[in-house]
Amino acid sequence: MLEKQKADLRKEIRGQLRLLPEEEKEILDRQIAERVLTLPAVTDAGAVYGYASLNWETGTAEILKELWKKKCIVCLPRVMGETMEFFVTDSEDDLTEGAFHIMEPKNGCRSAEEYHSEIASEKMDQEFHQKSRYIFSTAPILVPGMGFTENGVRLGKGGGYYDRFLSQYRGGTVLLCRELLIRQEIPVEPHDYPVPWVLTERGLYEDGIPAPLG
Repeated sequence: MLEKQKADLRKEIRGQLRLLPEEEKEILDRQIAERVLTLPAVTDAGAVYGYASLNWETGTAEILKELWKKKCIVCLPRVMGETMEFFVTDSEDDLTEGAFHIMEPKNGCRSAEEYHSEIASEKMDQEFHQKSRYIFSTAPILVPGMGFTENGVRLGKGGGYYDRFLSQYRGGTVLLCRELLIRQEIPVEPHDYPVPWVLTERGLYEDGIPAPLG
């Protein structure tokens, strides 16, 4: 029953997105990008987990370009069977079309876990090890979705990749969403994983409450 309700909601949202003019979509995505890039949790982070957006998803192209420009460690996902693993990327040139037509890190990109181990072993002093652990243990993750509630319930595409990953992730989590996709209620199953922050073109919601960005 719940899966049928989710499928119907996905169909409704797809129809709504098809009616959204490209020009308006670009404006909303630019506003969201500007807000993301003012979040201290992102701008002060040594690493950020993100995603390369599909056409209907909240766009991340400007966000990724700015993070790459700032030499931030940008980790993007690749589907690996039933799971999703993140890899370090340096630019758009590191991406290729992968599962579900999503742009993913190419073969040869180092996994985030491997990279973490590499920089931790590069120097032996305690300060460097602490910095390395801090960079990755607190790295924010930017999350896509088809629909959201203000208090962080997320409607994904149905594969469960992000739910499985987020259930074990301990960094800060920010859902990127156009305001028109926010719903009062989304059916929730036991495996669905809510997140604390939802960011739209209008601002940031923290556990359902509008929160300051500074």
